[in-house]
Amino acid sequence: MMASGGLPAHDALRMATIHGADAVGLAGDIGSLEVGKLADLQVLDSNPLDDLRNSTDIRYVMKNGRLYEAATLDEVWPRQRPLPTQWWWRVEPDADVPGR
Repeated sequence: MMASGGLPAHDALRMATIHGADAVGLAGDIGSLEVGKLADLQVLDSNPLDDLRNSTDIRYVMKNGRLYEAATLDEVWPRQRPLPTQWWWRVEPDADVPGR
């Protein structure tokens, strides 16, 4: 929204990361990549500075020190293993759910 109002892409990304973390009092732990901070992150295939819509072009996701393929959530580092079957994949919706 800020970019649609004319804010440059770099400033919009800073607002969503470090300034957002600062606003909720967590800039010491999150919001930027620094030694000692938590570092869940995304690796993008396209530069969001060229177009903020590129921030959805996600290749990998890192969570709790594990790297996953974004499209499948298969773990690729430090182990290589497919996403385990999730419980909700096996659950059928109730018969009384509207539209069924």
